[in-house]
Amino acid sequence: ARPAPRAPPHPTARGTWRQLPTMFRRALQRHAAVAHAVLLSMATLTAGFAVRSAGNTDEAMRWSVANDLTSQDGLGAGIAWALDPKFAELMVPRFKENDFRLGFDFVTAESINSAIQRAIFAWSNNHKFLSFFNVTERCAAEDKGADCSVAEVYIRASEGSEEYGWTPLKVFLEFNGTKGSTVTTTAGQTVDAKSIVHSDIIFYLDHPVEQPDFPGGRQCYYLDETFCEPYQNAQKEFDAKLMTEIVCFVIWVLALLGAIKRVIEYVIAYVQKGYDGVKMIARVHAGHIAYSYSMMIMLVFPPAWYWVAVHPCFLCYSFESLAVAAVGQVLGFQYDDAGTSTNLKMTKAMDEDVCKDPTEHTKTVSAVDVYSVMNEPDTYNANYCLSPNNLEGLYFLYPLCEGAKKVPGCMRSKNNLGFLRLGLAFGIPFVLISMVVFATVMALRRTERKASEDIKKRLAVNAFANAANKKQGSRRFSLRRFSKTPKPQAAAGTGDAGPPPAAAPPAADSLVEARV
Repeated sequence: ARPAPRAPPHPTARGTWRQLPTMFRRALQRHAAVAHAVLLSMATLTAGFAVRSAGNTDEAMRWSVANDLTSQDGLGAGIAWALDPKFAELMVPRFKENDFRLGFDFVTAESINSAIQRAIFAWSNNHKFLSFFNVTERCAAEDKGADCSVAEVYIRASEGSEEYGWTPLKVFLEFNGTKGSTVTTTAGQTVDAKSIVHSDIIFYLDHPVEQPDFPGGRQCYYLDETFCEPYQNAQKEFDAKLMTEIVCFVIWVLALLGAIKRVIEYVIAYVQKGYDGVKMIARVHAGHIAYSYSMMIMLVFPPAWYWVAVHPCFLCYSFESLAVAAVGQVLGFQYDDAGTSTNLKMTKAMDEDVCKDPTEHTKTVSAVDVYSVMNEPDTYNANYCLSPNNLEGLYFLYPLCEGAKKVPGCMRSKNNLGFLRLGLAFGIPFVLISMVVFATVMALRRTERKASEDIKKRLAVNAFANAANKKQGSRRFSLRRFSKTPKPQAAAGTGDAGPPPAAAPPAADSLVEARV
């Protein structure tokens, strides 16, 4: 017969309890995703975008479509970009991921080049008429630096300057300054605007403050946006940095108090009983190995988590987000949260009517999109994926009559350097302390085993001696019991009684009692 089906497990079953952490984490992720979507939609409805104008005019600067199909100027055949040969050499030491001196760098020239390509792809992926191609090798062959004849965008690193407010990034544009110049848009319309012909992107290396966080007064960057992105998004809603500091500090203080309590126990035991008291306390602590490990983790993990993994997310600049913002400025955008910017908002979605004159379908707004990639460089705000407002601005500068996207696309990198740094910062001390704990426990167990063997030997010797003594006492008692001593008689007819009689042997009970 087929067995009856089992009843569903009770909610308090062991398997359900094991699944609770996973269920709780998924619930938090769903709620966080919903909250992020709500805030993003609110920012999209109220905020806008800012474009760069030439001089004191309202003419927006942009790249022009080439009038001749064979021309490579402007957007013809794409925008050529190049990296300075010394860019990676100067930038690699500035990354926080390379602070571990292990003989190799986590951030290399290849990873920097890949980050720049992802920043370019963030814009070109959302517009079918925007394309970039790399001419770094051709510029290196010319050996002219920023004066390379084939590069329209040149990326290099330089010393910082107080003239630009010690900013980590600066973009310089060259445009056609001819009076009455026009630009041909991607929709085929001719508008009054300045045509961008060349651009320089400069990452600055210096910082005005010289302190442990900025040794030698240098800027610092990080490349692991995947690890820092949750903290950056949470910082937009509440003070995530302060909350992390409080939680880590409280956990560390509790562990420190536990460690101090144990030290006091050792001191008291030594004062009262010397080294024997210390050994006794050590034996007790060896029996609570789980507590020792918990205290060790609480002492090491919070500082490693904050100073090595989380702190760089709020101290240093996101290199990829800076690169995305730099490419946006190259295309004609301005910082949305700059004091001199005028933010615009599209009143109608891009279609075949709006593309002919996007300016007629815009309005001025004052709100700033916190999720925009075109915000001023800030360590507390790192966005490397275009927001809907950035997509509207892109279609405002380079309109599309068909094929316009509704939602911007984004390519994320998962290099997990933050978790790798955390693993090194926490794993190395954890392994060393574990070795010390295990060595101490093994030494205590060896001492206990030796002492136990000595006690067993002494007990065996004492038992053997007691058995031998008991056997010998029983034999003496038997001999005294069965032996008879003749009683002396007095001489007949005489008054001499003879020698006094011998004393009677002690009773058996008294002999046994004396033996015991």
